[in-house]
Amino acid sequence: MKEIIQLTLISGLTFLIFLVMLILGFAQKNKPLKLISVFVFLAFIGLSCFTVIKFLTKSYNKVTGLVKPRTGEEIYKALFGNTKTDCVKILNYQDQVVPKIDYAIWLHFETCPSELNRILSLHEYKSKKVSTKGWITDGPSVNEKWFKPKNLGDSIIVFEFKKDEYGNWQWIYSSMDSGRVFVEDVAD
Repeated sequence: MKEIIQLTLISGLTFLIFLVMLILGFAQKNKPLKLISVFVFLAFIGLSCFTVIKFLTKSYNKVTGLVKPRTGEEIYKALFGNTKTDCVKILNYQDQVVPKIDYAIWLHFETCPSELNRILSLHEYKSKKVSTKGWITDGPSVNEKWFKPKNLGDSIIVFEFKKDEYGNWQWIYSSMDSGRVFVEDVAD
């Protein structure tokens, strides 16, 4: 930002020099001074264009940096904090980019029982053992090929946490051995 301000001040100063030289050139009827003022004006245009391009480039880089999609590891860390073990392997994910349109974060990972216990200690989850026979829990069409908690086995454990009264929930679908996990985190 400092560089943009400096370039703007230099451009403004160049424009003032152009105006002074042009006025003096007409007042003194000095043709070489008028000609030099035209070159100063061209320098002003060049500096102004450079300043605008620099500003747009920096703005674009900042905006694209903000909207850059998160990795699976970044999503995991945002949901559950830093892992205390190295047994987590993200298999698939879909981030919630625009709330209300993308209503949930979808995550599939392998883990170990100690890490799953750590995750479950973060909130007061209600749990139940569920049979997956005839159970449909596919994700949205974008990730329907991989978000299939029923593939964890004939029976799974479903952990449910209601974040607030506005429809924000988190479901954790775990295999019986706590080795594979699907997460659906709804933030509406």
